Amino acid sequence: MTAGSNTKLSDAERQKLFAYHFRRELAAETKRREAAAEKTANRKVAKAADPTFSGQKFDHYLKAHFGEDDQKPVDRLKSDRENLEWLGLIPSTSGGDLLAQVDRVDKEQLIQAKGYKAGLLNLDRRSGYDAGSADDKLWLASYDAGKTEYETEIPDIMARIEAAASKEEPPSDGDDPFASADDPAH
Repeated sequence: MTAGSNTKLSDAERQKLFAYHFRRELAAETKRREAAAEKTANRKVAKAADPTFSGQKFDHYLKAHFGEDDQKPVDRLKSDRENLEWLGLIPSTSGGDLLAQVDRVDKEQLIQAKGYKAGLLNLDRRSGYDAGSADDKLWLASYDAGKTEYETEIPDIMARIEAAASKEEPPSDGDDPFASADDPAH
């Protein structure tokens, strides 16, 4: 027996109850589709700005960003690297250490990277380390650096991208490409 099955509803009432619940499903699905369309549009703009910004790169970053275990992406890298070695696409690493050719970060560098990323992404300004500890202070300083760099540099980066894009686009109908801004007729 299912929950609520002890309530006797007519077929018409059941249909209305289903409609009630379906409205919620429909609203959630509509939001999901709108978000997916927004995600697709963002990825097209990002790829136009830098062709290396692929959907796969965003998916990988999102998965690592929301991952709870930092070791999983490292283990995945080890496995991917091993596959590439077996395929003969990259040289074999020595000593069985699959990350030997990849620089490793120490604890402080990892804390800095996490704080910097959080600042770039404008996430909550909470380090997760004991308040006032050296790790907390390092994370917060890195957060502030990431946030400041984003806020000061992204307007210039976007302006350069938009300027480059506008140079590539032909003038719209009615625009005189030879008109001067000082020309009183324009």
